[in-house]
Amino acid sequence: MNDKLSPELLTYIEEIGLHHESQGISRIAGRILGLLMVTEGALSAEQIASSLQVSLGSVSTNIRLLLQTGHVEKKSVTGDRVTYYIFSPNALEKEVLSTLKRAASLQTILEKGAQIESVKESGVLSKRFESMKERAVHLEGYLEKLLAQWRSQS
Repeated sequence: MNDKLSPELLTYIEEIGLHHESQGISRIAGRILGLLMVTEGALSAEQIASSLQVSLGSVSTNIRLLLQTGHVEKKSVTGDRVTYYIFSPNALEKEVLSTLKRAASLQTILEKGAQIESVKESGVLSKRFESMKERAVHLEGYLEKLLAQWRSQS
């Protein structure tokens, strides 16, 4: 498979890996996503390892993570015992849902922080926590509207 990837595609796959690494996901996981994004069909773990020139163990570990996050889906072929993987058509929606969960979690943490006596007594700190909570609420509302719009278009 690696011989079918142009230098331009290989560079793009690496850029996707670096992007995901900057978001707290391993670079290998990002590179797997990049490879699956530019691949029309499904790939086995062995094909992914060969294409990216990484170990099968690393692919297996990162595929499990990507399956859990919903970025990758399993694809089976009748009569073939090998498991194949594809880029999830809902990957971006899963990303937005994950951000929604983080925004809701942040609101809870900010509410708890705002109840600390020293924060309540300080005008500066009280305003800081209120402002951050308002922005987290705004972000959550925006993301919910975005998801609703996407789902209505499907």
